[in-house]
Amino acid sequence: MKIAIVTTNFPRWKEDFRAPFIYEAARAIQAKGHTVRVITMHQPGAAEHEVIDGIEIFRSRYLPERYETLQKDAAGIPAAWERGLGGKLSMIPYFWHFCLAVGKFTKGFDIIHANFSLSGLAALLSKIYHNTPYVVTVQGSDVFKTVNKPVIKFFIGKALKKASKVIALSNSLAETTKKFGVAGNNIIIIPNGIDISKFLMGSLEKRGKRLLFVGSLIERKGVRFLLEAMIEVHQKHPDYKLVIIGEGDRKEFLIDYTEKNGLSNCVQFLGTQSQAQVGDLMRHSKLLILPSTEEGQGVVLVEALASGTPCIGSRVGGIPDVITADVGNLFEPENSKELTKQINEFIEDFDKWKNASNAGRYRAENFYDWNVLAGTIIDQYHQALKN
Repeated sequence: MKIAIVTTNFPRWKEDFRAPFIYEAARAIQAKGHTVRVITMHQPGAAEHEVIDGIEIFRSRYLPERYETLQKDAAGIPAAWERGLGGKLSMIPYFWHFCLAVGKFTKGFDIIHANFSLSGLAALLSKIYHNTPYVVTVQGSDVFKTVNKPVIKFFIGKALKKASKVIALSNSLAETTKKFGVAGNNIIIIPNGIDISKFLMGSLEKRGKRLLFVGSLIERKGVRFLLEAMIEVHQKHPDYKLVIIGEGDRKEFLIDYTEKNGLSNCVQFLGTQSQAQVGDLMRHSKLLILPSTEEGQGVVLVEALASGTPCIGSRVGGIPDVITADVGNLFEPENSKELTKQINEFIEDFDKWKNASNAGRYRAENFYDWNVLAGTIIDQYHQALKN
């Protein structure tokens, strides 16, 4: 089968930290004996056309490189849209060139797999050129942030309803997708996975007294509430430190908050790190914490579980699908007091932590291995081609 993966976000080069889950999905699908081509948008520093691990990648230009800023941070298009008029105006040439690229580079393929709802809309609008059935994976903000915007919701709804199948990463995303008018029997839940081989189980003896956050430093990731919790955690456990990995438009605010609240000696901002570096930090950390106020799934949680690192996350979106009671704790979003309690519980109860560590690795291996999930996705391709 010839499969065209269409996505608005994709790694800029090999080992890039941008949307690695889409690259890993493509590689796992290819490993099942299929031809895979990726069509995405260009980002500064990336090649317009290249082949990585046998996967052909086309990145379409939409403006002179120095003005291609829609993906300037890992938060992607939703964050660019919220930055102001400049981001919104850039969407016009971006989407125009995206549709042209999808129409051109998907001809002759058996099926299109559109990642993010905007890619689904591009697949629909360019169908006059490729006449290829398509499935859409909704990833999170692409539906969470558009369901209450009537005009955008109308167009996204058209794309999702015309799709042969809609894949949602979590139960929460599936329920939100129904609000776009998509029939429940056309939605299937398949989470994003990981390449298990890249995440090794960390030794119990070599764990540092480190708490870890990995993600974009943007409003919806809720890092401020983690810093609030850290004030009390540090008072009770002064030898524990918080390491924050990521970049984003809230970084300066968060650093300032850290300094004003006397946390500079126990909170470290490391910026962007490679996937290998993140994996190493996870293996040697006590907990990973994701305090988001909105989250489609949270692949970083799965990476932590595969490393044997228990997780604490807010009870929103797809996070409860990943963090079951045996692998971590949940807390109400924006409730730093409850988050403090959950962190202290894991620090002080070694048996609970050890059991969660072992259960996390088991959960990652059995529910989030791309080698298994790729087969489930391919089954959906076959069903779509029968329709």
